[in-house]
Amino acid sequence: MGQTESNSILIFSFIFALFGFFVVAPMILNAVSMFTVQKKFAEKMVEEGVITEQDYQKIHPVKRNAGVLTAAIVTIALIGGCFNKGMMGILCALIPTLAGFMKYRRVLEYNNITVQRFRNTYKTVMDEKKYNKFVDKNF
Repeated sequence: MGQTESNSILIFSFIFALFGFFVVAPMILNAVSMFTVQKKFAEKMVEEGVITEQDYQKIHPVKRNAGVLTAAIVTIALIGGCFNKGMMGILCALIPTLAGFMKYRRVLEYNNITVQRFRNTYKTVMDEKKYNKFVDKNF
């Protein structure tokens, strides 16, 4: 194996490590949160009158499906690229992706990230006063 080939493998492994840590792990966790914490928070906002049930039924499935599709695409890209490089490629992507899961796991908790993501998703259809009152009271 020549020096150039060795350097290209190192660069490839580094890029996939960063891709797994900064892209794949957060996207998978965001997709999972749409089925768990984001769904529960949006349902609570419907109960509080911040958004309507119709807006929830219209927006949430679209965001959820887009998140799942995007997470699937980046995961397939990571896996495909890693299997192409054999066991070392798998290790170079798997370990950083697992570390990314540990770093970004707060996305799955009911916290200020949930509140910010809800605001971004429903900003055009929500009752801002009720929302701010709920946030001030609970966070």
